[in-house]
Amino acid sequence: MSEPAEILLEALLTEKATLLSASNKYLFKVHSAASKTNVSESVERTFGVTVTKVNIINQKPKLKRDRTRRNRLGSKGGMKKAIVTLKQGDAIDFGA
Repeated sequence: MSEPAEILLEALLTEKATLLSASNKYLFKVHSAASKTNVSESVERTFGVTVTKVNIINQKPKLKRDRTRRNRLGSKGGMKKAIVTLKQGDAIDFGA
């Protein structure tokens, strides 16, 4: 897991992520085995910015009943998210 493309799976562009980007924070979906230092190094190498802080959230999968399969339990996928705070003045442009 040394390549940034293996660690940073995708940028999360939700309403909450848009509000956080105003305060220089960005959300990424990351690999389940990624650490804070891995995420920090990958963002710095990929986007050429300086990272000051990384917070990681481990979102557990939710169990849901599937009515098409006779009410059997299934699960919605969990994921690991990272909130990356950048140095004042740095920004990431996703090209929306």
